[in-house]
Amino acid sequence: MKIILNPVSGGGISGKVWKKIKSELDKQKIEYDFEETTQSVTAGQIASKSIKAGHKWIVGIGGDGTLSNIVNGFFENGKLISKDAVFSPIPAGRGNDFVKTLRVDKKPENALKQILNGTIRKIDVIETTYTKEDKSVGKYMSINLADFGMGGEVVYRVNQSKLANFIGGKGVFFLYTLVCLLTYKNKKVHLKINNRENIHCTSRIIVCANGEYAGGGMWFAPKAKLDDGLFDLLIIEDIGRLETLGKFGKLYKGLAEGEPKVIYKQASSLEASSDEDVFIDVDGENMGQLPASFKIIPSVISIKC
Repeated sequence: MKIILNPVSGGGISGKVWKKIKSELDKQKIEYDFEETTQSVTAGQIASKSIKAGHKWIVGIGGDGTLSNIVNGFFENGKLISKDAVFSPIPAGRGNDFVKTLRVDKKPENALKQILNGTIRKIDVIETTYTKEDKSVGKYMSINLADFGMGGEVVYRVNQSKLANFIGGKGVFFLYTLVCLLTYKNKKVHLKINNRENIHCTSRIIVCANGEYAGGGMWFAPKAKLDDGLFDLLIIEDIGRLETLGKFGKLYKGLAEGEPKVIYKQASSLEASSDEDVFIDVDGENMGQLPASFKIIPSVISIKC
């Protein structure tokens, strides 16, 4: 077992989680190898190095961004480094949205019990190909969600904030969602779904959801499944500030489908472009801008929890 910890996840919450996990591992005399991320070494780099060194079971402790980064370390040049490598997540961040779909317990001791006694299954990822600031192309594997539009600005503000230490992940996401209501201008986008359906619209936010939750607890995609070979596509069209408040209230409760100016579909691929600057959020991290493409890779990651 290789354990990777991001010590700054959740404003330091991860360190407290690790103390409880370590105590339980030592009590049960379970052998493990432990490594922390640093400013110069990412969780993904540690995961990649560990898998190449022969580790078959990677346990990640951190928030959505850390867990996602670890999974990206399973890949090199778009392909798995090892088909035998298995991933287990222990939540210790602000939002902890990915693990909500997996039903991983918030309490560290219970989460550890789940991964020790869990069965292995395969889940999908969303391969996001995006445009970097220098106009070169980047690629990132999303385990939970990729979105663009207002969500990119919300995530940027959340990641810069220290308020989560005081009001929690859900609170800080909700706060900056309200702030962006006053500042964000809807964008004109061009979408191609499943290589055949074209949509041209002005939108507030567009979401490709592998998991059910995002934004610190918003139930974006109640029908999403991690292993169905599809992502749930949510398009919120040209709505104003007051309408957005109403829609996001529905999103928190998983009731957005069927609302006016909301398109809800399942898809295996999406291509998106715009003549405006539209920024992308992938698993709670800012990740370039449009043009971009989103493609499901089915049953590719082995997960134990």
